[in-house]
Amino acid sequence: MNDKRYIEESFPLSPFPNPPNLQTFLQELTAAVSTVSNSLLVLTLPSSTMEHFDETAEKLFQQLQKITGRTEKIYTPVEEDEIESVIRARLFKHVDEFQVKDVVDEFIEHAKTEGLLTGDRVIEYRKRFLKSYPFKPEVIDILYKRWGSFPEFQRTRGLLRLLSLVLNNILDKQMPFVRIGDFNLADNKIRREFIKFIGQEWDSIIAQDITGAESGAKKIDATLTPAYRPYFLGTVVSTSIFLMSFSGRGERDISVNDIKLSVLYPAFSSSVIDTVLSQLKEKLFYLADGGLFFVNRPNLNKIVLNKEENIEKKIIQEYEKTILSSHLSDKFKTYLWPKFPKDVPDTKELKLIVLNTEAPDMNFLEKYGESPRIYRNTMIFLCPEEAGQVQFYGFLRKLLALREIEKDKGLALTEQQKKEVKHKIKEYERRSYEELRKYYRKVYVPAKEGFKNIDLGLPTLGESKIDKEIYERLRSDSELLEKITPAVIKEKYLKDNEFVETKKLFEALLKTPGELRPSSLDALKQGLIEGVEKGIFGLGIIDNQNKKIECKFIKEHPTLEMGDGEIILRSELCIKDKKQSPIPSPEKEKKPVYEDKKEDNSPPLIVAEKDTGYSKLNLRLKVPVGQVATIARISNFLNTKFNNFSVEVNFSANGGQIDKAEYEDKIVEALKQAGIEITDVELE
Repeated sequence: MNDKRYIEESFPLSPFPNPPNLQTFLQELTAAVSTVSNSLLVLTLPSSTMEHFDETAEKLFQQLQKITGRTEKIYTPVEEDEIESVIRARLFKHVDEFQVKDVVDEFIEHAKTEGLLTGDRVIEYRKRFLKSYPFKPEVIDILYKRWGSFPEFQRTRGLLRLLSLVLNNILDKQMPFVRIGDFNLADNKIRREFIKFIGQEWDSIIAQDITGAESGAKKIDATLTPAYRPYFLGTVVSTSIFLMSFSGRGERDISVNDIKLSVLYPAFSSSVIDTVLSQLKEKLFYLADGGLFFVNRPNLNKIVLNKEENIEKKIIQEYEKTILSSHLSDKFKTYLWPKFPKDVPDTKELKLIVLNTEAPDMNFLEKYGESPRIYRNTMIFLCPEEAGQVQFYGFLRKLLALREIEKDKGLALTEQQKKEVKHKIKEYERRSYEELRKYYRKVYVPAKEGFKNIDLGLPTLGESKIDKEIYERLRSDSELLEKITPAVIKEKYLKDNEFVETKKLFEALLKTPGELRPSSLDALKQGLIEGVEKGIFGLGIIDNQNKKIECKFIKEHPTLEMGDGEIILRSELCIKDKKQSPIPSPEKEKKPVYEDKKEDNSPPLIVAEKDTGYSKLNLRLKVPVGQVATIARISNFLNTKFNNFSVEVNFSANGGQIDKAEYEDKIVEALKQAGIEITDVELE
């Protein structure tokens, strides 16, 4: 009996009188085939449980595996190392291998430069990229290995269907290759291919963190510098993390280098991805607090946001006042947020008036209740910059929210989240002065007409008291004098006058807006004493009744009382025996240094000859490290004096080393963000 006849007789094509079930049939068939030489039985069984349809089919599938298990040899139609070839053959008619080689080589060289590919991995990655192009190797790995480990995922057919959807979505885009981050999760068809394996709750999570117009990823896209905006790195990086976050085996091991290699383009440095990752950690609501993967429960960012929504503006303003108070010392007598001019005393001491308005009201300078204010030149105003309020209030709102979270025992925070809350509170408290100073940066001092505005600029490194910063800035700008030099006193007050009463001189400095502003009475007294000792002018008394002046001290240490009748006078009027001299006759007397205008109670005016000046200034400076802030203050001052003012800065550094990535990220990128142009560069 030949083999064919044996099989036909054993299993006739006509219906069985009493047909066996499928299991019996296959058991008999496999037994018969095993006894026949040169015969082969091929069974194709689906690997995806999606194709088992129901419990009965799954049970049947398990029984068939037991029947065939004794003699089976399992063959996979598409081996793992063949999948790239299958994808290329099924999805593309033609691939230009020469062009592929150029693109892959360019990427490999850039990845080597960035330190993302090293050693033997360079050769292996290049080999795989040439096979998988236009898809990067990570695309195949993530879909075939991670998502393919879901029992329901069809590793070959499902992969082909998904990639065809992706290609159709990006056909009109000019892209050198396709990254996992280029998968458009806003496309419903593409998103559904993933959602069906992980649950419908991820639909809203994707929208909230990645694809929505107000999502954290889109906000980062918009806030990146113009050079990086065309790459939509917020969306690309977050999409990459999302698609790397899932596996049927629960794998979630994503490193920063994995993300960088996945996202990298030859057009930009991988260092910018560090910046994007840092921002994503601050803005996404479902990125795990302790790693680079997505979770389906709100992270700390979301919890903080929920707390922030319940914090009213009134609470923020109260805390703003608290923060201000904590960063004030005793450099001035300070008045915090006075409502009315009457709230600020009219005294001789220097006063810092901190307002919560963008500029001071002239009434504070001119009035004290219903009376005219006398000591106007003693008032210094600090005001916030209105444009910075949103950022500063946002900072305070988040700090208050974090403190509320720390106190809320009803929140089921993980230990990691509790540690993160403490860390963030500490970090925000450390930044509180910096953020305060970015907002409160406008200083106003009395001028001959209205106010002079001084911008404090960025906060001074290491300083934490705002009044100290103001004091140092005013001192460096000569708006506040710790000592008035004898030469200045002589030039301003004795050039057109024979003598000046010391008490009235000090009073005039305090009363007249725009005049020299001594930090204290000692600031004037030191200059007067030094001037007398050096013989620049003398010190004496005036007898107005007898119209006599008497020089008491010249070229010696004087006894200075700053009382009525005490004067400084020109040195030539001081006779050696210090006898009384007649007061110069009215016709020869110069204009007096002060004029009392008692009829309107306005402060006395000091009259001085107009200074000569310079119409052009060009300085070449060698600046010690640590004095850059001084240069910035002087620059701000000169900018107010000249219509055309510019500064050129030369950085010269050697005797050390900086990495290329650090140079690009921390130097070049920082300058770009500040709008500073590099006109010349020399690197070795």
